[in-house]
Formats: sequence, C-alpha cells, structure tokens
Amino acid sequence: MRRGDPGVGTARSHARALDGLLSALYCASDAATRALPLEPRGRVALVAVGGYGRSTLGLNSDVDVVFLCDDSNDPFVGALAEGLLYPLWDLGVDIGHAVRSVEETLSLARQDIRTTTTLIDFRRVAGCGSLLDQLERGAREQVFEPHLVEFLAALEHDTAARHRRFGGSLYLLEPDVKQGRGGLRDMDVAEWAARARWGARNEQDYVRTGALLAREVRELEDAGEMLWRVRNLLHLRAGRQQDRLTFGDQEDIAQELGFVDGVALGVEQFMQAYYRHARIVALTAERMLDRARPRNRTRAATFRKLAHGIVLADGSISLEKPQRLDGDPALAFRFYRQALRYHKRPDHSALDAIARIAPDKRWRLRLQDSEEATQLFLSLLNNIDEPAFRSGSTVAELHEVGLVSAMIPEFEPLVGRVYHDVFHVYTADIHAVKALEHLQALTRGESRGRALSARLAAEAPRRLPLFLAVLLHSLGRTRGREQEQAGARLAENVALRLGLAPVDAQHVAWLVGEQNSLYRWATQRDLHDPQGLNEVVKMVETPERLRDLFLCTVSVVSTVNPKAMTSWKARALEDLYLATLAQLESGSGSAQTESRVLDVKLQAVVGFAGDAGQDELQSFIDEMPDRYFLANPVDVVRRHARISRDRDEGLATVRVAPGPSEDVESVVVVSEDRSGLLADLTAVFAAHDLSILAAQLYTRQRESGEEVFDVFWVRVGDNTPSPTRLAEALQEDIVHRVTDRVSTQDLIARQSTPPPWSVRRGPDVPTHISVDNNASLRYTVVDVFTRDRIGLLHEIARTLHQLDLTIALAKVNTEGQSVADVFYVSDADGNKVHDNERLKRLQRVLYDRILALHARAEVL
Repeated sequence: MRRGDPGVGTARSHARALDGLLSALYCASDAATRALPLEPRGRVALVAVGGYGRSTLGLNSDVDVVFLCDDSNDPFVGALAEGLLYPLWDLGVDIGHAVRSVEETLSLARQDIRTTTTLIDFRRVAGCGSLLDQLERGAREQVFEPHLVEFLAALEHDTAARHRRFGGSLYLLEPDVKQGRGGLRDMDVAEWAARARWGARNEQDYVRTGALLAREVRELEDAGEMLWRVRNLLHLRAGRQQDRLTFGDQEDIAQELGFVDGVALGVEQFMQAYYRHARIVALTAERMLDRARPRNRTRAATFRKLAHGIVLADGSISLEKPQRLDGDPALAFRFYRQALRYHKRPDHSALDAIARIAPDKRWRLRLQDSEEATQLFLSLLNNIDEPAFRSGSTVAELHEVGLVSAMIPEFEPLVGRVYHDVFHVYTADIHAVKALEHLQALTRGESRGRALSARLAAEAPRRLPLFLAVLLHSLGRTRGREQEQAGARLAENVALRLGLAPVDAQHVAWLVGEQNSLYRWATQRDLHDPQGLNEVVKMVETPERLRDLFLCTVSVVSTVNPKAMTSWKARALEDLYLATLAQLESGSGSAQTESRVLDVKLQAVVGFAGDAGQDELQSFIDEMPDRYFLANPVDVVRRHARISRDRDEGLATVRVAPGPSEDVESVVVVSEDRSGLLADLTAVFAAHDLSILAAQLYTRQRESGEEVFDVFWVRVGDNTPSPTRLAEALQEDIVHRVTDRVSTQDLIARQSTPPPWSVRRGPDVPTHISVDNNASLRYTVVDVFTRDRIGLLHEIARTLHQLDLTIALAKVNTEGQSVADVFYVSDADGNKVHDNERLKRLQRVLYDRILALHARAEVL
C-alpha cells in the first residue's frame, strides 16, 4: 500500500482475498465434518458481518463472521465452525465469530444496536443462501419497518457516545480515523440510516430516493477514499490495527501521499485535506440520521406563516418552500433572522436545504450580488444575542451550513486548514469562529474573569469592523510569508465588497495586519521600557485603535486552545494596554515616566510608617533601578523592600508568595552577585519541577558590593510543597550550588516529572535566534524560538554567561511545545553589543548549543 494504491480498492481486495480463503476452508471443513458421525439438523451459512460484511476490511482489522443456522445447538455446526476457525487461529488471523439461528439474531437485534447493524452489513461467504433471504425478510418486517424511529434514535445515541469516547471534536490534533467524529464509522452510520430507511445500496439508490444529491454522493466517495488510504497506511506502518493518526504518522503519511512543502508545509496540506473530508463525513452522517427520520405530519394546527416565506411549525422555524432558495438567496439569511427574532430552533429540513444549495457556485454568486443578503449577513454577524441554535452561536450555524464561505469566498481556504503544532487545537476556520464567539460573549458582558475586556467590548461604539476583523484574522494563513500583510489586504477587499465605508475597511485591515503586535510586545518585550512603549504608541495612534486591537488580541489568543490565555498573559496584555493608554492620554514620554517612578517611590515610603528598619527600607527604594518601579505596583514594592530588610545572613534568601493565579507563584531570590548566577538558579528551579514563566532581574549597587534581587514567576503543580517549604528547599539548593557542593547537571537530572512533550513525538519546531539592537535603548535583545526541552533555559543562560553577557531581563513564553524566550543583555561594561562579529558569534553559539541539547534529548 503506497501512494498510488487506492484506499477503498485495497480494503475490498483484502476482503476478497479473505473470501477466497474462508470459502475454501468452509468447503474443506464441511467435507471433514460430514465424515464424522454427526447428522446435520438444518441449514448453515458462513456470514461476513461488520467491515468484512461491507467488503471493506482494514489490512490488520479484526475479521467478524457469524455461523447462521437453523439450530445454534446443532453439533454439526459446532464442529464445522471449529474445523474452519482453528487453521485461521494457527495462522494468526484475528477472527471473531458467533453461532446463531435466524430467530436468535432477530431477537438480539431488537435489544442491541450493534447486532441491529449486522442486519444491514451481513453478506454470504459460503453455505446456504436461503437462510440469508429469511434473515433479510425478518429484519425488514420485525426490526426496521416497525421500529425504524427507535433504531435511528439508538444509532444517534450510540454515535454521540462514541464521539465522546474518541473525542467529540472533528479537529482533534491526532484524530482517530475509524472511531472519531468524521471517521469511517460515521460513514457506516450514514449508510446504515439510508439502508434502514430506504433500502439504498448504491449511488443510484441514494440519488433516486433523495437521501443524497449526486454531488453529495461524489463528495462522500472521495472522503471515503481519503480515509481508507490513511487507514491502510496506518495499519501498514504499525504492522497491526492502528487507527490513531499521530503527529509522526501525519508527517510520514503526508510524504507517502505526495504532499510536498510549498507555501504551506506538506503535512499541513495533508491534514487540511483530511479534515475537509472528515467534515463531509461527519455532516453527512448527522444529516442522514435526520433525513431518514419519518416526519410527523399530524400537528398541522401549530403551523403559522411568518414574513417572507418563513413559517413557524411545531415550535421551530422552517421554510415554507425550500425550493425558493434557488431564486431568492437572501431567504437563507431571512430564515436565520426570524429564528433569532422568535428565539426558536431552525428546523432540520430547512438547514438541510440551505446546506445542500450553499456549495453551488452559481447560487453563491447570486447571494454575493444581493444587497439584501449582504445587509442581513452583516446584521447577523453584528448580533450578540444568544440564539436557540444547537451550537449556541449564530456565526457557528452560518459556517456549519456553508453560508460564511458562500458570502466570503476568501474564507473557504481556511476550512480544515490545520496548524501543525500542539498549541492550536482548532483548524483556522473553527478558530476564527470561536474567536468571534468569544468577543460577542465579552460584548454581552460575560467577563469570564476578564472585567477590563468585557467593559471595553461593551463600550465599543462600532462593533462591526472589529467583529469582521476577528472573523477574518486568519485570511493570510494561506499566503506564505508576510501572512499578516497579505491577510490585511484580503480583509480590506472583503470589507469593501460587503459595503463597509473605506475608513472602516481600512480599520479592519489594520486590525488583521497588527493582530499579533500587542501579544508580541506583552510576552516578548519589556513592558516598561520607554522606547518600547513609544513604539506601541506610535503603532496604535489613538485610544480607539488601541481598544479594538486589545479586544482582537484577547479574543484570538483566548481561543487558540482552552489554556492559551493564562492569567500571566492576560495580566501582561492588560498592563500593556493600560500603560499605552496612559501614554496616549498624557502625551509626553520621559517626563511621564519620571513622574510615575517618583510617585511609586513616595507611596511606598509612606506605607513604611511605623515599620522597623527604616534605613534598610529607604536604602532599597534608593538603590533599585527606575525600571523596577515601573514594573511593580506599590504593594509589591513594599513587600520586596521588607524581604530585603529581613534577608537571611547566609549566601542567599528565598521567599515564595502567591502569584496572579492559583498555578503561578512569585519567587524572590536575594543574593550576592555571582558570575553565571542565573544559569545556576534555572538549574535549581528545574530540579524542583518549576517552569519559569517570566523573570525580573535587578542588581543593587550597595556599599558592601553588588546584590542581586531577582523575581521569578513560576508555574507550580499539584505536588509542589507549601510556599514556606518550597522557599526553604530552593534556598538550600541555591546555597549548595553557589558553594559548588552540587553541579548544575546533577540538579537538572533530579527533575522528577518530565513534561509530556519530552517523551512523545510532536511536530518539528524550528530553532531561530534573532538579535535586535533597536528594541531597547540600553540593551541588546536576544530572541530564542525553539522547541521546549528540559534544561533549555539553563542552557541559554549558561551560554550567555560564557559569552560574557549579563542578563538584565528575561521573558519566557511557552506555547505547547514551542518557546519564545527573550533576553535583554549587555556586555561587561553595561552597554549594548555593537560588534557585528560578536553578534554573529552569539547567534551561532546559541544555535549550536540548543541543537546539541535537542540531539541529546532525542537520544534519551
């Protein structure tokens, strides 16, 4: 099974090969059994069921058969079965079997959904054919015709339970090709529903009965071909039944199927194709279950006509004449507007009609040319009311039936577009929808612990440009390099085509183009560097643009994955927003900065009234750099001053306090300065399973010499000891390290709980080192983008120390398996590194050390 081999064809060939083997064994076993002193008491047939019964069998899948007979206690049948099965077991064939009569099979089918489906899948391999005719008649008369509604309900319930077990989302990072949503089992569900309802067995039957359109049949067949190709390759690679499409499998199978790197990675192209096909399968299964359900026509009294071809029937909104959609495309949006107005669920048949016509290219052009349709679409996009829809979201419903792509063709390439990493858990289209849903929820006042975001969203006077920008934020994803700029151009064109004023269209484009700017500044730059803050002010220009960019950033980041917007990131974004707003409203830069520093110092000193050790407290205020007072609120400054006053007599003092969230704590380390101290501290933190989120590094010039006052924010786990005990343990190890009683290698080796990514293969994360001498007035900024590893931060700190560089500020940002660590460094004289050769050597040595660390990790 390789690139050119068909998926379904290979599965069918495998089934046919087994047919030949089993029919030959059946004949041999039948002849041998007849030679025994056993009198057969009735008919018997070897019946294929399950995937084997459907004549599509995975290369290493189980084989399921039933010995169908008149009497399941017939000793002849038992001997016949043993004669057939033992040779197969000896060959290592994993074959499951049952011996049942027709009556027993029908009785069990009325109680068990899995047995019921075998009545649809069964196929004769050998033996008496009249038994299968009898079973088919019994299934139709005793199971499907009288109990069709119950069967479909049980099938729907079983499907939902299976999805919960194997992952309810269609867009899992590592989907199950067979059992997951949109997998091959969902194809079976669609077939079972159609067979039970209409007896449909082939393409002509599907189209003739109206179960599927000819286009839908072709799409479903193409999807099945893709899924079977992938499944066959999974089985071939594993040498066993393997249906989970892991990251490693994705990369290798993408190459097997001929996907090559271009604008997008080959593996991303492959997974987009996979998700598109899986989406077709999932939606077909859901709609087929609904289409197959007989309609209740006995409650016509509840029928009520609304405006413009919309009706209220049986408590749901429906279309009076669905065929009118063809000549009146705006009817699709009027339908949703009425559903919102009356707060009723859309009728499945109406949704089905819209979903069926939405992919039609000529209909899409008529829809886009309709001024009424455009205005209705924008009003639905701008609506923040919670609908009575199944998904709870208007935009999600519009996307589900294909109306978003129908109105915005530029959105179509995002459908199924995957980010090949473990940070993004949704495809580009679903992420865009969820980001807009998040922003709409904030606008309704649902703060979700983000009071500032909710207040700003509720106060925003012009929501439509902001909402449209969030929906379109990923448009540049398919455009290779300079994605944000390409996305901005596309978004502006879309906005103009939808009738937005040029100034609003330009605002949409600006938001899309700058969507990552605030996030990068908040997580990768010093928020309190005046030069950096001035750059942000220059970018946003006005408080209104700052507000919209902040809301766009919060909505996009919050929906990357359920844990993407940590309390630490939220605080960093809010601090950046407030600092930038203050700068915008006050005008002047340096004077405002000096005023803020002086104000914090004065408030801190006032709070020391009555405290012991006034001289020590005042010394702390006088000796800490201005950057410290810009980075910390007054209450934190006071706490830090008291820690400094009460520091221990030994080589180091450590204090641990609660951080901005339950899983983050603040660790303060006070120590005499020492060359390479940060490298030593990172090794100690690693030994205690503490992940450093960010760090503030300060040096005090004291009469007794230089003193380090470092503040770290660390993520803690369930097994982390209490703050007091953690501080004691950290302090002990720091002292042992600075006195060389323990090595950094021994400390790192003590890490007891390697993170999941360290023992599991994931997508490749390229390593990139950049050096920027323009981002800060005083420091050279070193950006490190690479895969997260145990001891990575220590390796970077150690390398910078060996290159005679002092780290003034470190910002650590982890996203899944990727890290974006930033270091503000200076040379031994406290200046930027200006020598180009030295900068090149810095990049080269860091790059080589990090690759060596990765290589060692791979070997381990």
